[in-house]
Amino acid sequence: MVYIASPLRGDYNTNIKNAVEYCRLAGERGVLPLAPHIIFSQWCNDTVPKQREQGLQLGLALLEKADELWIMGEKISEGMRGEISFAMEHGIPAYHITNPLEPEGYPVSADENRLLSKFDCVPESSRSNYEKQFVVLRHEHLKADFRTSRNQIWLVTHGPGCRPDYIHSDTIHLRHPVDGDYMAVGRGDVWGVPKSEMMDCIRQAYPEFDAAMQPAAEQDGELCR
Repeated sequence: MVYIASPLRGDYNTNIKNAVEYCRLAGERGVLPLAPHIIFSQWCNDTVPKQREQGLQLGLALLEKADELWIMGEKISEGMRGEISFAMEHGIPAYHITNPLEPEGYPVSADENRLLSKFDCVPESSRSNYEKQFVVLRHEHLKADFRTSRNQIWLVTHGPGCRPDYIHSDTIHLRHPVDGDYMAVGRGDVWGVPKSEMMDCIRQAYPEFDAAMQPAAEQDGELCR
């Protein structure tokens, strides 16, 4: 069950239509989408402060029941910021979908384990030096059949884009710790350095990571914060 978060205030009618479209597209990707705009706006008028507050509280009650939060679009409204904070406080996985009208980029996992997002990374780690660190590859860069959290964890080996103050190129070179595959991507194609608890979850979900990552940790030092 996915909670669809998008703006409501402003162009009210357009925003409602957008929420309906996002739910339609998400439903076609195999999830159960629920948008508070579509449900609670039937009796909560967003322009009436008391009713707006009621709608926000009902939305959070719905979000608490959801498996994931999908944040749709570049614009983050005041209500959406509250939903994101609530999700973080309650351990609800959140995903920022910058192009919500392109459903092929939706965070739907190819296996039973959820995908990783920027919220699973160490805060501000996107500004750190990536060399010899594990990073989370953005799920959009994986084909649908290979879109799993297993395939999102990569080790950065080298590249001019390792440092956040790169000048000539943002390229970083990656090696998969289990498969040994190599690829080069832009620095912006990864979310950041995964939190240590997320690496623990990956090891539990995919036991092959334990054997593969231990030698790397001994050789290169601490790779995950």
